[in-house]
Amino acid sequence: MKKYLLIIFIFVAHASTGQTSIYHPFPDTSAVWNIRNEWSCWLPPYPIVRENYSITFSIDTVISGQTYHKLISPYVYAMTTPCGAGGTNLNVYRGAIRQDTSLKKVFIVPTGNNTEELLYDFTLQVGDTVKGYIESITTSNPDIVQSVDSVLVGTSYRKRWLINYSYQIYLIEGIGSTYGLVEKSPGEATDGYPYNISCFQQNGQALYPSTSTSCELITSINKHDKFSSQLDVFPNPSSGRLTISFTNQTIKEIQLNDLLGNIIIKQALNGQTNFEIKDLNGGTYILTLIDTDNKRINRRIISNP
Repeated sequence: MKKYLLIIFIFVAHASTGQTSIYHPFPDTSAVWNIRNEWSCWLPPYPIVRENYSITFSIDTVISGQTYHKLISPYVYAMTTPCGAGGTNLNVYRGAIRQDTSLKKVFIVPTGNNTEELLYDFTLQVGDTVKGYIESITTSNPDIVQSVDSVLVGTSYRKRWLINYSYQIYLIEGIGSTYGLVEKSPGEATDGYPYNISCFQQNGQALYPSTSTSCELITSINKHDKFSSQLDVFPNPSSGRLTISFTNQTIKEIQLNDLLGNIIIKQALNGQTNFEIKDLNGGTYILTLIDTDNKRINRRIISNP
């Protein structure tokens, strides 16, 4: 029996390694990344500011003799809060990209610029410093590759690089950065926005984080991701005691990390719809909720005991 189990284990390990040895190119058409961003307004009554939008491809363009694929957000809605006016923006330009599959690199010409920069390098190794357009905004604390493993995307495994432990930012082969796709990394900044990719689809098929996830192109306020609106954290900022409340009963796990990446709380949930945290030390933390489809929502919380 042990012999058969060993054979099965070796076969599975070999199959997984074989899949990740195949390079998955970055898409250049028919792809959608849905992005979620939430943060707490620092002015009373401290409302949660939510922003959900898609990034997808538009028409091609030629810059300095090179052909690039334009990225746009068809619909972006921001709430009006004491921290600033919101509003609706249509067809927001996010830059233009091209890839070199032989180098396993993706390049971007950012908004308002005509100069190409490195966007993604899918050849990084553990210990390498992340450089280029998405590199850390805190230059004294650059992002360094912490680990390289694989993640299931659709029906195959793809390479994944952990580049920022505090904000749990990954680079995924053929998908890009989980921190808003084309957003610069916050590094170790305590007030960075908690961007994340809520889902990715290609050729009309949801691939990440699950094939069962709905991943529609956001073209109106009615198509905003409802996951984020089902979560409340109060009070935030807190005096060290706060309540997390949610109506989504598919939440399976809650995790709280400090900005050094240390796990403060990691708790499996069994149908609970609220969770209380007590005696939290002063500081800024990243709260992560994970549902049964492995969709994640991050929320920055502040404790001032």
